[in-house]
Amino acid sequence: MTHTGDVAALYDELIVGRSRQPQFNGHLENPQATGEGRNPLCGDKTRVEIGIEEYHISAVRHVTRGCAICLAAADLMAERVTGLKKAEALTVAQKFSAMLVGDESHSSSGTEETELGILTIFSPLQSHRARIRCAELPWVALKEALSHVDI
Repeated sequence: MTHTGDVAALYDELIVGRSRQPQFNGHLENPQATGEGRNPLCGDKTRVEIGIEEYHISAVRHVTRGCAICLAAADLMAERVTGLKKAEALTVAQKFSAMLVGDESHSSSGTEETELGILTIFSPLQSHRARIRCAELPWVALKEALSHVDI
């Protein structure tokens, strides 16, 4: 069983690490769709570019200017949705948002951790409501991008 302190340490390590050295930042050469998210209250903004091949998200890149949470969320989102179909990515987005606000009605009887994978690291934000928007901003951009593709 994981201790709360262990989760907090992993959360801090992962958020700081991905914000300092994101693996999916930058631009795609020929993106099939793009989306943007902005938070005028804090100035965070992100642009997400997606590549599509054979009805799947083949690549995701982001350009994010924001806090460590926003940067890490963009990078981990890109990692998680690469290889998924549009509907699968939108389901992960819905479950991620539900997790952040503690909405159990969108939970799938114990499979949420499997579906969200590493994204569950953001669950401590449930008690930091002001930071939820930081973690959701890249997902807003992804949903906008996906709204422009028919896959």
